[in-house]
Amino acid sequence: MNKIIALMFVFVMGTTCGAFAKEVRVKGYTKKDGTKVEGYTRTVKDKAPADTVEVKGYTKKDGTKVAGYTRKKAK
Repeated sequence: MNKIIALMFVFVMGTTCGAFAKEVRVKGYTKKDGTKVEGYTRTVKDKAPADTVEVKGYTKKDGTKVAGYTRKKAK
């Protein structure tokens, strides 16, 4: 009986945890400075909550680079 409960727990956790995040395979690459980066697997979160907005990175007129970020929606 305990084995059945344990298996059900593993099944439920495996199916629900996948709903919140997934794994993505990143291929190996070479940086501009010549450093080689091996391929790896990373976890990607699901989309942001409905009250937030993803802002992509951009460059200002003065040349300043701004990294992408998440912010709350304006009301």
